[in-house]
Amino acid sequence: MNRIVRLISILFLLFQTGYSGEYADSFLELGVSARALAMSNTLGSLDFSGTSFFSNPAGLSYLKNKYIGLMYTSQFGLANHNYFGIAIPISKNSSAALSWIRFGVDDIPIRPDILRQISDQEMRKDSVAILASLPLKTFQDTENAIFFSYGKFTSKVINLGWRYSKFIVEIPFGINFKIIHKKLYNLEAYGLGVDVGSRLRVNGEEIFDIRNLGSLSVGLSIRDVAGTTIYWNTKRQDVIRIGPVFSFALEQPFEKWHMHLNIGMEKEYRYDDKFRYGAEIILYDHINLRTGLNKSGLTFGLGLNFKALKRLFCIDYAFLNHDLGASHRIGGGITL
Repeated sequence: MNRIVRLISILFLLFQTGYSGEYADSFLELGVSARALAMSNTLGSLDFSGTSFFSNPAGLSYLKNKYIGLMYTSQFGLANHNYFGIAIPISKNSSAALSWIRFGVDDIPIRPDILRQISDQEMRKDSVAILASLPLKTFQDTENAIFFSYGKFTSKVINLGWRYSKFIVEIPFGINFKIIHKKLYNLEAYGLGVDVGSRLRVNGEEIFDIRNLGSLSVGLSIRDVAGTTIYWNTKRQDVIRIGPVFSFALEQPFEKWHMHLNIGMEKEYRYDDKFRYGAEIILYDHINLRTGLNKSGLTFGLGLNFKALKRLFCIDYAFLNHDLGASHRIGGGITL
C-alpha cells in the first residue's frame, strides 16, 4: 500500500513537472552529483570539475585534464535519475563539456478503466482477477536534457593605490546551451535554453591581510537567461522564467592538520527559496565528509579520492531523507 501511495505521489509530481509552466524543468533542480546533493546544492562557487556546468558553468574554466562524470539515483525506489558527462580542456584557459541528464519512471502499467466499462460487480471482480494474471502494457515518463557547455578563465590584477598591496581577482565565465525533451505517454515536448555564469575569486589573505585565510568566492549563475519555452505536441507552451542564483564560498586550508574546509551558501530567486548551506571537510586529500541544510532538512555524504592506473578516481555517496522516503545517490568521476 505504501508503494502505491508513493507511486501516485511521484506521478503527481511528474505531471506537475510536465504541465506547470515555469516548473517544466523542475527535474533539473535535483542536481547531477552526489557531492552536490550531500552539500544541499551549494556548489555554485565551489565546483571546479566537469559537473560545474550545472551549478555554475564558469567552474569549467579551471579544468586542466579530461574528466568523465556519472551519477545514479533511485528516487524513493520508484524513479531513476542519471547523469553522464565528458569535459575536455580545449586551450590553456578554456574547457568544453557535453552532459546528459535523465529523470524517469519506467514500466508504468496501463490498466483498463473497469469501473466505467463494466457495471456489474461480479463481472467486475472476474475482470480484475483476469487482468491480474495477464501482462499489462506499460509506458514511460521520461525527462531528458542535453547540455553543451563552455567555460573560459580570465583574471585581473587590482591595484588600489600605494597604501594597499596588489591582488589578483579571478573572473571566469561560462555558458550552457541545453536541449530539453519530455515524454509522458502520448505527450511529448521540446525546448531550448541558455544558462550563463561567472565568479569573482580572490585570495582572502591578500584582501583582508589575515594570515593563512583561504580563498573567497562570489558567484552568479542565471538559468534560462532569455526564458525557455517548452513546446508540446498538443500545441501547449510552457515558459520557464529566468532563474538567478547567487553563491558564496570559503575554501580554507589547514595544512598543519592535513585538512581542507569548504563552506558554501546559495540563494535561488526563481521560486523565492530560502538560503541553503553546505560544508565539506577533506582529509589528506582522500576522504571527504559532507553535510548540508536546506528547506527539506539535513543532507549527508561521503567521498573517496584515490589514484589507480595513473588516473584520479572520485567516488561519492549522498543521503537525503524526504517525506516520500529516503533517497540515496551514488556518483563520481575520473580525471584522465
